[in-house]
Amino acid sequence: MTGDKPFDPEKDAPLLSAYVDGELEAADVVRVEAYLSSSASARDEVERLRRLQELTAGLRLKEAPPEAWEVFWNSIYNRAERSLGWILLSIGLVVIGGFACYQLVAVLVATEVLPWWMKAAIFTVCIGVLVLLISIVRERVYVRKRTRYKDIVR
Repeated sequence: MTGDKPFDPEKDAPLLSAYVDGELEAADVVRVEAYLSSSASARDEVERLRRLQELTAGLRLKEAPPEAWEVFWNSIYNRAERSLGWILLSIGLVVIGGFACYQLVAVLVATEVLPWWMKAAIFTVCIGVLVLLISIVRERVYVRKRTRYKDIVR
């Protein structure tokens, strides 16, 4: 920071926390202490930050039991495997559906027996089935990623 400017409560408010943590340079300590001597609200804020520091200094994270880690890792593996499975299934279905539609269109174009409107209707059905297939797979993947209830066990 800059130690030659007066303390600005709007811009320099984070300095109060750094002051409590002992992270300020000497010039900034002088600025903060000068501000503290003239502002009761700043002294109250520093006191609040000190109490918060005392409270949080004694906190320790509780170690999870081994069973919880086992459930955690199993759920990660299951989600990764299922996600990969859905992705591969989606790609495979799209490729197979696209190839089937291509073959059907190629056969319809080559045949002289069916009228043009029947060929167009069959082609439209093929495209519709392919669009629905892609839509269903996409929706399943989207819902699976965003459902709030996937980890609930009955």
